[in-house]
Amino acid sequence: MCEGYIEAAFLCEKCIQSLPRTEQATLRQNSTEEVVGTRAAAYLFYEKDHPVQQLIHRMKYADQPRIGYHLGRQAAIEMQYTDFFDEIELIIPIPLHPRRLRERGYNQSEYIARGISEVTGIPVDTTHVMRVRHTPQQAMQSGEERKQNVAEAFAVIHPEQLYRKHILIVDDLVTTGETMRSCLKAMRRCRGAKFTVFALCKAR
Repeated sequence: MCEGYIEAAFLCEKCIQSLPRTEQATLRQNSTEEVVGTRAAAYLFYEKDHPVQQLIHRMKYADQPRIGYHLGRQAAIEMQYTDFFDEIELIIPIPLHPRRLRERGYNQSEYIARGISEVTGIPVDTTHVMRVRHTPQQAMQSGEERKQNVAEAFAVIHPEQLYRKHILIVDDLVTTGETMRSCLKAMRRCRGAKFTVFALCKAR
């Protein structure tokens, strides 16, 4: 990635072309679906020591959430020519616990969701799903610790209002899928709802 992209969080044409795309929007039974257990696609592959790792780190920890917005928008521009967003009525970003939200000042997944929303016109909702347990960051956990770390971490407010909705759940990075599966488990309270998952990145 060029320095202009890293520092200013904009997408130059050269950087757009060099992004490590997964092409999962056109692939069923892809690696993201396998770990989250429902229809899903990641936009980019994530590898340590790759420039994308630096982008994600800056987006999450260096007060550059607009990176998420730009990448979410770019993903939607490319994926709108597939059937991935068909019939989706609502976009819900994976929430942060209020304590972490105060510490960070923003939810990077919400920025990704709003980038997707701008292109697709699908509204973003941040009121129905809450993170009710403050947990250590998943990146600091491994194996069974990740599963226990996010167990019962989410709750749905007024699930009846999501009755039979087709919901796109958005996260920044899927590694083992434990966070997303925990969120999906909580959202099963929404009777008749259908879920699709978008991840900005999927760890190889």
